[in-house]
Amino acid sequence: MTLVSPAEKTEEQLVQEVLQGRKNSFAPLMQGNWPKVHSVVRRIFGEEHADDICQEAFLRAFHKLEQFDCSRPFFPWVMKIATNLCSEQARRGGKLFSLQSLDDLSLETPGPGPGEVVFSQWLWNEFLGSLPVAYRVLFALRHGLGLSYEEMAWILDEPLGTVKTSLFRAREMLRRRCTRDGALVVNEKGESS
Repeated sequence: MTLVSPAEKTEEQLVQEVLQGRKNSFAPLMQGNWPKVHSVVRRIFGEEHADDICQEAFLRAFHKLEQFDCSRPFFPWVMKIATNLCSEQARRGGKLFSLQSLDDLSLETPGPGPGEVVFSQWLWNEFLGSLPVAYRVLFALRHGLGLSYEEMAWILDEPLGTVKTSLFRAREMLRRRCTRDGALVVNEKGESS
């Protein structure tokens, strides 16, 4: 019998091991998916809430692992748990939290000074913060992680058409706000120009 390191095991093997009582096999699942889940949650609720929400998402995933369909990838399932937690947090909190900088979006134009870059990033985050939480979730999944519409629909448990329509509405809200404020223009991909 050859021993296989946790890094060489598939997600399905790791899940099966956890279900058989080897709880330490959950660690590689968490370590491999934490950065992506944390990235989305951070963009929705900010750094100060991201760790708590992610921790709770992985804790719930661990406790509900028997409900996981091993024929599917683990990330969309745990991301679905995290987005549900984000929705719960928004309902309970009743306020919008500040957003952190979107690392994937470059708001720099050729040759701006540091003050212009900081102001542009702040303004972009303010615009994103003006979106309802559901739209921020969509925006973070699509433009933060680059997920397909199909993956987003599965994570959010929404029909594909609803996801596409909602993301379009989110982009339109941003476009109107940006155009009205005259600060920057967002193209159809949600990128600044």
